[in-house]
Amino acid sequence: MNLPLPVALAHARLTMETVKPSEVDSPASATAAYEAQNQLSDLIDSPSLGWKVGATSAASQEKLGVKAPICGPVFERTIFQSGDKVDLSGFHHQPGLESEFAFTIGLTVRPGGPAMTALTVREMVSTVHVAIELVCSRFEENFAADPALLVADGALHAGLVLGPGSEPDKVPDLTGHQLRTLIDGREIAVGTGFEVLGDPYESLAWLCNHLNKRGLTLPSGSVVTTGAATGLHPTNLNQEVVTDGGVLGSAALNLFG
Repeated sequence: MNLPLPVALAHARLTMETVKPSEVDSPASATAAYEAQNQLSDLIDSPSLGWKVGATSAASQEKLGVKAPICGPVFERTIFQSGDKVDLSGFHHQPGLESEFAFTIGLTVRPGGPAMTALTVREMVSTVHVAIELVCSRFEENFAADPALLVADGALHAGLVLGPGSEPDKVPDLTGHQLRTLIDGREIAVGTGFEVLGDPYESLAWLCNHLNKRGLTLPSGSVVTTGAATGLHPTNLNQEVVTDGGVLGSAALNLFG
């Protein structure tokens, strides 16, 4: 008899074992996948501090086998400080690296309100950040697992570090603003906010509308990271990884294991 999926995923986080898809029942719909995600959040002994949005480009959607963005909770235990040393043995797979735009939300958004747009969500952002997200799943197949399983698992979120917060007016239009991904001081990729649904604020609007449909509140102070702006990159031991956002500052992690 298979373990309930949320229980298997919570156990995997405690034991650092990977989950075999054959040992769990895959959710039959997106609704069921997100319900399993809700149950997993209730089982994890760490408060949720916000959300990650993923699959915000055609390339990432194709890689994961989805046709729309996906999202998952960001837990307190997965947040690092810029410059931290991060032990890669604490992840189920060698994590991927994504350079992203992130927001801190300045007011509480409760379900039942009108549909949000990029223009309306901009008014609820208190600070804009550059961010590094580390991504992997808890399944043996990592990224190749069934998309419904990846959603239930938290949409591949594994770690997050934010750069310093800036007023939104510091960069009025994120669409053309560049992020640079550097490893050991060498630039490996450059991208702009256009890679994130055309505008990172569109990613935030998508999340707000998605949470509204699920009847979930987005509390003031929540962090939302919006999706990869420079693509997905592999990590290795003994690397310094940096996301440089120009006037928005930078975020850095030192990886070891």
